[in-house]
Amino acid sequence: MRIFTSILFSFFILSSIAQNDTERLMAAMLGETPIEEDLQELCDEIGGRVTGSEANEKSVEWGCRKFKEAKVKVRKQAFEMPVLWLPESTKAKVSGAAEFVPSIVAKYQTPPGNYKAKLVDAGTGTEEEVKKLGASVKDNFLLVEMDLCLDIPGLFAEYEAATKAEMAAEKYGARGIVFMASRPRGLLYRFITHKATDNTMPQFVMVREDAKRCLRTIREGKPLDIEISISAKTGDSFKSENVIAEIKGSEKPDEVVIIGAHLDSWAMGTGANDNGCNVAMMIDIARQMKKLGIKPKRTIRFALWNGEEQGYFGSWAYNKEQGDKLDKHIMALSIDIGSGALSGFFTNGREELIPILEEVLQPVEGLGDFTHLNVPIVGTDNFDFMLEGVPNLVGNHLSASYGINYHASSDTFDKVDLKSLKRNSAIVAVLTLGFANLDENKYPLQRQSREEIQAIFDKNKLEFTMRMFNVWEPWISRARGRVE
Repeated sequence: MRIFTSILFSFFILSSIAQNDTERLMAAMLGETPIEEDLQELCDEIGGRVTGSEANEKSVEWGCRKFKEAKVKVRKQAFEMPVLWLPESTKAKVSGAAEFVPSIVAKYQTPPGNYKAKLVDAGTGTEEEVKKLGASVKDNFLLVEMDLCLDIPGLFAEYEAATKAEMAAEKYGARGIVFMASRPRGLLYRFITHKATDNTMPQFVMVREDAKRCLRTIREGKPLDIEISISAKTGDSFKSENVIAEIKGSEKPDEVVIIGAHLDSWAMGTGANDNGCNVAMMIDIARQMKKLGIKPKRTIRFALWNGEEQGYFGSWAYNKEQGDKLDKHIMALSIDIGSGALSGFFTNGREELIPILEEVLQPVEGLGDFTHLNVPIVGTDNFDFMLEGVPNLVGNHLSASYGINYHASSDTFDKVDLKSLKRNSAIVAVLTLGFANLDENKYPLQRQSREEIQAIFDKNKLEFTMRMFNVWEPWISRARGRVE
């Protein structure tokens, strides 16, 4: 009788453990998985993945193959990118009081060609500073000094400062802009201008040390000229593709939880922290869920977005494709701030998500000290879900090595914090399953109206930030986002 009781007790214990999908999934994610091997393959064998490049197309096929090998249903979603711009080379020569060849790189969508003009010291590029320069601005290149950027807040500060400098340069007739690199030790990087795909002004980033040399010379009253030659492959609209995988819901298959990371990157490095590490995470979560036979109540979709760096075109295309089906999307999550430890989540103006996060993250509370911020994030693939009123989240990470290597030639596999990436993958997996199995009677989640979305933008004074990324006008004109 004792043996029978012991066996029965063990059976119930084992059954209880077997039924706890959350614990099994967390253990699997923290255990040995191919996430590191996948990331190394993506970075070292495929490399930087500018949307429209051969490497990017290879990465789409790679992502599909990884999901298929995991026996997860997958499809490619085609969409249109508005313009093609693939950098080939940028060369410069400084002449006048000093003559040397600086290291320089073009910003996205700088028109190819040859440029020659005077270098004008524009300070930090504020409108007041540029206006004071008077006639010397006209048809010349502004040399703009930038603060050092060593962390994530520094990135947003740089975007803001650069946008103000661009606006001033346009207003007062500058030929173009040369920005001092915000990173030390000869590091170069690339990102979009505030007009993104619509940019027509030549803009460049010069190695910090070379830019300082120029500024010292000019500030001694000695003139400098600059000649710049840029070569790029350009073209009109073209087709790109997202990778969309899914595990069908067992009880509410028409309701969707979607989690994603962008597959594309700039080609100066190999797109490791931005955003290859989190692409590998998406694949690994899907793989382990399938391997464990987990059957979520709602459908879980795993998205590898394309065209993110140029303006989140892939995730925008997904939202347009889904249309009224977005009413059934109860949560969209974007993971796009590197491999530093997750410190919480941005709830993007949806305060009702905070108690849900606190509940679904209880099983992984030992993996981090989470603080959630009800602040709307503009700059990654949550954005069009926010514009459509879908509850959305963005992972908030410790900076680690993300800021200094952002979009830079140094964004390579060796900079990824692999231990944090494993912990992060367990956190995101548990969060995703928690939302997929959420009790809608306890936590009803509704899609917001345009009026409610606009109220979030007004409350958080987002107009300038949205203008920084060239998305304010499309929202106002109703070309992008919810129309009512």
